[in-house]
Amino acid sequence: MVESRVEFGDCRDLMRKLKPASIRLAITSPPYNLKKNYGLYADNVHIEEWKNLIDGTMKEVHRVLTNDGSFFLNVSPVPDDKTKEIIPLDSIAWELGKKNGFYLRNKIVWHFNNMQNCVNRLSGRWEAVLWFVKDIDNYVFNLKDIKIPCITKNDKRFDANAGRNPTDVWYFDRVNNMTKKKMGLECHPCIYPAQMIERIIKMSSDKGDWVLDPFLGSGTTSVVAKKLNRNSVGFEIDKKFEHLIRKRLSIETLQTILA
Repeated sequence: MVESRVEFGDCRDLMRKLKPASIRLAITSPPYNLKKNYGLYADNVHIEEWKNLIDGTMKEVHRVLTNDGSFFLNVSPVPDDKTKEIIPLDSIAWELGKKNGFYLRNKIVWHFNNMQNCVNRLSGRWEAVLWFVKDIDNYVFNLKDIKIPCITKNDKRFDANAGRNPTDVWYFDRVNNMTKKKMGLECHPCIYPAQMIERIIKMSSDKGDWVLDPFLGSGTTSVVAKKLNRNSVGFEIDKKFEHLIRKRLSIETLQTILA
């Protein structure tokens, strides 16, 4: 039986209670100044304050990861609140990752279509998922578990039935308001797709491993980890999401939520 731990508070403080090298995989999507209603957290802070949040989080994630562990960080380019200039948060996060001892294995572009159109610039249709590792020569990569169908079926140079390696551009639909309503998740402003987290967990951990989400939000990481027989620990600053997280982790709703 796997364990799904959920605690509430500032993730930087809570992670200090975790043992060093006890987590195989960390996945998270922190707030990134889009003025979303996250309750206790004000999602409209100065960029230096945001950097401090990510810097402190990365410091603790690096400490608790195993030597062959991975950290997946989902961020987006965002417009500056005053000038509307686009701020490449993925570039800032890369610099903070290097500062804290991480290596970038891949920058994955998460592409999607269901989003509002802009009228004064090109419409944004991607976010970044940065795959950091502690050791560039030693990390979990279960390619066989995430292969996708081959495009070419009749090439004799390879076995088309074996599938192929996904590229660094992934297409997963965003969880829009209609989908959230159907799933009973309207109370949380941002939910990433379970299918994307499933690929990451299969790729970079094994059954029985511990998976960490420092910004648990609606609980998707823990829900998918449970489905895939991984232990999980998730931290969330606002207890108003506790009922939602517990509900999603219940055995009765697990299959429905991931369908």
